[in-house]
Amino acid sequence: MKLRLLEWLVCPVCAKSFSHTPLSCQGDETTEGLLSCACGRSYPIVDGIPRVVEDAFTLFPAFAEKYAELLPDARPGNVDNHPPGEVLRRTRESFGYQWTAFSAMVMDFRENFLEYIHPVQPAFFSGKRGLDVGCGFGRHIANAAQFGAEMVGVDISAAIDVTHKNTYNLPNVHLVQADVYRMPFRRGTFDFAYSIGVLHHLPDPEAGFQELVSVVKSEGAVFIWVYSKKRRLVNAMLETARTITTRLSPRFQMALSWAAAAVDWGGFIVPYRIMSQLPGFGFVLRRFTVPRLKVYGNYPFQVAWADWFDRLAAPIRFYYNENDLNGWLRRSNLRRTLVSPTGLFGWRAFGERNGQTTTSTRSQNYG
Repeated sequence: MKLRLLEWLVCPVCAKSFSHTPLSCQGDETTEGLLSCACGRSYPIVDGIPRVVEDAFTLFPAFAEKYAELLPDARPGNVDNHPPGEVLRRTRESFGYQWTAFSAMVMDFRENFLEYIHPVQPAFFSGKRGLDVGCGFGRHIANAAQFGAEMVGVDISAAIDVTHKNTYNLPNVHLVQADVYRMPFRRGTFDFAYSIGVLHHLPDPEAGFQELVSVVKSEGAVFIWVYSKKRRLVNAMLETARTITTRLSPRFQMALSWAAAAVDWGGFIVPYRIMSQLPGFGFVLRRFTVPRLKVYGNYPFQVAWADWFDRLAAPIRFYYNENDLNGWLRRSNLRRTLVSPTGLFGWRAFGERNGQTTTSTRSQNYG
């Protein structure tokens, strides 16, 4: 953990500042340590990542055992008496498994990232401080950091360790294991925040969105991407299948998602790739084919496999339409809002927090 991160961290329960006890360091970074609050709560720093989750000492028993004499009150069950709910626990386990299995940066996701956070362009990020909520294996936070932002990534699952591995060479990336409903940051810390493909997996997605908004500065920007209701028949068929697949073991889910991706790949994506290169016909095909084929036609097989795992294994999936997201933006009192589709599969939404005064009409440059 880089010491600069301490400037923005607070106890997720009482919002007071932490005291920092380094126990092992590498250079100027804390690899093992303790974050303690005056309210009596403590959280470990393990492998350079603050673990600000309610059951942190249960998740990392080796740490609690190693430093037991320093942690008389920081034993499992004594720090926070509110362990994650069953659905949230299953979600954490599912996505931890997913992004550990699909951990490789198999391609440059830059264009994919920019598609999700429309309408901004790379110049937007330079010199800003941003938050990635649900950072997964780190594909989006890596791009935001490379565009020039100082980034903080949050994930409740073991995926945070995968992000650490994939962004270790980026000095402007900080990581925290935390719950979106109890994020350990000072209000108004970030110039922008985004959550791509995450909120629709939460028990209460709009509450998660409001937490996202709360840690953004006045006039700061918020971006999200969620699943769409447009494909009603496909969604209904998928949800019917999920009544079975979400109950299977992760190993069986992996095998089933591989089979689904193989059918998708061999039956649609590979033929599209081949035919789209044919003289004359290829131009017509690229112009009129469904967006989904265009997108997956540019991806390696592993991306399709990971997406099928997400569809079949995630414990919760919600779907939204334009009115739903406009309601979120309105109830969060955001301005300059924009909701737009990404094909039939998802919706992206953008808005700015209202300023504290009404005298300024200055807006950020999104070029």
